[in-house]
Amino acid sequence: MRFENKSEITLEKYLYLCNNPIGKKAKKKIKNWKLLQIFAMAVMAVNGIVCFVSDALPIAVISLVLCFAFLYKLLFQRNKTNTKQYKQIIENQPDGKWYRTITFDKDIKVTDGNTVTAFKYHEYKKFEETDRYYLLFKNENAVLRVEKGAFVEGTDEEFVKFITKKIKNK
Repeated sequence: MRFENKSEITLEKYLYLCNNPIGKKAKKKIKNWKLLQIFAMAVMAVNGIVCFVSDALPIAVISLVLCFAFLYKLLFQRNKTNTKQYKQIIENQPDGKWYRTITFDKDIKVTDGNTVTAFKYHEYKKFEETDRYYLLFKNENAVLRVEKGAFVEGTDEEFVKFITKKIKNK
């Protein structure tokens, strides 16, 4: 049996993928980054208030400006950076669109834009589902996301039966 899953990676999907990591290391990295930004923002806010109360107004203003800089970084910078990356990827696509095609046949073949990578089924240890994706885990940090509802060959229901036979949760 053969399955082909083809989806266009739009900016919205790309930002979702960037902001919703699956692997343990990726989740931890984003969590630590956010905590660091919040901690730095809190330190600058407290410093600003203490300096304001003790009449060190120039330092208070600098601290509050830095506080807002960390807030900006926390709320907006990641999406801005990821949007820039997305636009660079799109510029390198032949028709200005980015498609990810995952073919399940003898092996798993992932065609992502201009890059093709092949994997063996035995490399994957676990299969799960989310509301948007089927997740194939090589390990706790390497996950292949297969978009639900994007099969151009085969159906979602047939795919779930097929993949659960190929990947027995270990």
